[in-house]
Amino acid sequence: MQQAHRVKLIASSSLLGVLHFLCVIYLLNLVLKHATKSYTNTLPTIYEIQKLMIQVVVGYMYKVLKNELDISEFKSEFAAIRHGHYYDFIKSIGKHIDFIVVYNNGVIDKETDIKETDIDYVGLLKSGESLKDFYRKCCLKFGDIVDSDLSNDYFEKAALFELSLRMHLNNKRLTKHRVTLENVINEISNLKKLTDLEVETFHKGRQFLNFIKRPKILKSDWNTVASDFDKAYSLLLVKKLTIE
Repeated sequence: MQQAHRVKLIASSSLLGVLHFLCVIYLLNLVLKHATKSYTNTLPTIYEIQKLMIQVVVGYMYKVLKNELDISEFKSEFAAIRHGHYYDFIKSIGKHIDFIVVYNNGVIDKETDIKETDIDYVGLLKSGESLKDFYRKCCLKFGDIVDSDLSNDYFEKAALFELSLRMHLNNKRLTKHRVTLENVINEISNLKKLTDLEVETFHKGRQFLNFIKRPKILKSDWNTVASDFDKAYSLLLVKKLTIE
């Protein structure tokens, strides 16, 4: 009887352990408040969590830029994002990680520093803690920003739009070489043999990002340019140029 009772206790303890683990994974997906928009019936992979992390962080930074808030405290980080220098941004917020093991293309990598050759999914994984820390600092400085023209979804998609195009041009990696998004789109159009209309659609999406980063240059209205971006983002999905 005692043995049966002990087995039940062990089983209960194991179940609690599993539930605790699942709760931890679940909470990781809620680290950033806007991550609650869409759930699936399966737990997110670590890569999905990191991608979500960077899109929310950069999306929030876009919102700060559009609302022309004082960014002097984070001047270099925001300058890097404004100019599309994702490599510089990730390096600037980076910090040493105590220990991490990554299985990447058949190779087990125990390096903790982010290298130029490493700014792909692995680089995003290693920058996860730094992204969270930087996001917390920004939230303490700027608070919850409610934009009067665009939903959070637009800012986050805009972040993925630029990041995806830049990574696809460099074999799904970020590079320290500075290339304008305009030239990125032109080079991708040659590689993918895009039509003139498709190239124009992508450039209108790029212009939407420019309006977010420098709202004073907008001469039309946000509904019009947001509609243009919707078409550009849809084309990004159709052409399979996302970073999934």
